[in-house]
Amino acid sequence: MLRDFLSGPEQEIEGFVDAIIANQYDGGTCLDAALSHLTEEALDRQVRKWVAALDADSLDENIDALIAYASLQKPAALHPFLERLFEVQPNQGSYYAAWPWREAPASAIAFLANKAGANADKDVRMQAFECLLETRQPAALEICASLAKSIPTEHPMALYLESISFSENGQALHTDEPLHLIFPRKHFKPPTQSWNLPRIHPSWQLQAEEGAYRFGGTGSGQCGLCGGALHRLVELPENRIGLSERPQLASLETCLSCLGMEQPVLHYRHEESGAVTSLDKGEIAPEFVAAPLQQCEVRLVPTPARWRWQDWALSNGRENLHRIGGFPSWVQSANHPSCPCCGEKMQFMMQLDSELPDEDGEEWLWGSGGICYGFSCAPCRTTAYMWQCT
Repeated sequence: MLRDFLSGPEQEIEGFVDAIIANQYDGGTCLDAALSHLTEEALDRQVRKWVAALDADSLDENIDALIAYASLQKPAALHPFLERLFEVQPNQGSYYAAWPWREAPASAIAFLANKAGANADKDVRMQAFECLLETRQPAALEICASLAKSIPTEHPMALYLESISFSENGQALHTDEPLHLIFPRKHFKPPTQSWNLPRIHPSWQLQAEEGAYRFGGTGSGQCGLCGGALHRLVELPENRIGLSERPQLASLETCLSCLGMEQPVLHYRHEESGAVTSLDKGEIAPEFVAAPLQQCEVRLVPTPARWRWQDWALSNGRENLHRIGGFPSWVQSANHPSCPCCGEKMQFMMQLDSELPDEDGEEWLWGSGGICYGFSCAPCRTTAYMWQCT
């Protein structure tokens, strides 16, 4: 079974990946899964072997996959080959085509600036713009702002900045030090299909910090739309979620009955006393009344550099996407809500993946296999929640 194989000797996993690429087999989800179980040294070796001499004739779906997962797990491994990647264009047309340029060095930014020159073809200039944007470097973003006017781009610059979780004035809307939530081993239902690979990915095996926090159950507040009790998501220290610099616990709550079903975004204010107040008002009878999420204790663990970036689609249900801070794993387009009090874009605070058990013994799916996103505004002590699904 693939599950046993991925838990086996490291050299066999690398040999498997190498053989699939060398023989142009149909790697599919087996290759995708194996790429996350390579050691970092093996991932480096595979990138050097298959990307260093890459050309349009040798490009195929397996190499596309190698580059896509490397751009998430270790983009620096691709940096020596960025100029080649710009010409060959692996993953062309996908939303992750420019990801190898994340945190690229100054020399790469200079290369892109040259490619984006006024005399270049518009498609090449737009390709350079997208790569510059993904570097997230201040100098590159300044060039992007100029290019957005001169190309001109299809969308306003503010929308492109939001796609990388930056505000219109260039301030990051996310932290750079994410944490993973670690659940009790038997909290989730076992897989119903033999081909499922849940919770063997390395992001599920992280060693948690000391200290446990309440997850699930009924919250303390009341929904301003339907009048029902709010559902607790999790209790976490305010200084972990960007609500303040204090270690005081904040209860993160929302109404699962109304969120997404009756209103796309729900907003709350957190009083100094710890009380949670709904800022949305109305008189709604929810079509579906949700049960609270099943209670348990969760722990936190600093996210290793390799899993700093995680993508919902490329994860394909294998990875632990329950995260605090860091960059969001968007299911759809990036969407930071505005604070209902000050109007500023809110900071990304946390995300919860699907298949969370509820108190009725069912699995909560955030629509249909989606993700719930939480946001905070420290000056106003507000939080907001929304979910996305396909």
